[in-house]
Amino acid sequence: MLRIIWRIFFIFLCGYLFIEWFPITDPLHFSDILVGPIIYPLEFFAASLALFFGLFVSVQLFKEILNLTIKGEKKRRSRH
Repeated sequence: MLRIIWRIFFIFLCGYLFIEWFPITDPLHFSDILVGPIIYPLEFFAASLALFFGLFVSVQLFKEILNLTIKGEKKRRSRH
């Protein structure tokens, strides 16, 4: 259970870092999205890594919860 909580915390941390590091201006223009990675390559790279790791851990967490649910359902059906 502690492992799942740490993964959820890591996912939120990666999401926060992605929001902080990805250069978004207000109002949003399509040209800013294209030029932003050229002007701020380090922030774009860091935001991309945070997004990638957050998605990777999210998929692992989803698979683990799905497997636990399936095992619990099989155990419940075998008892009855």
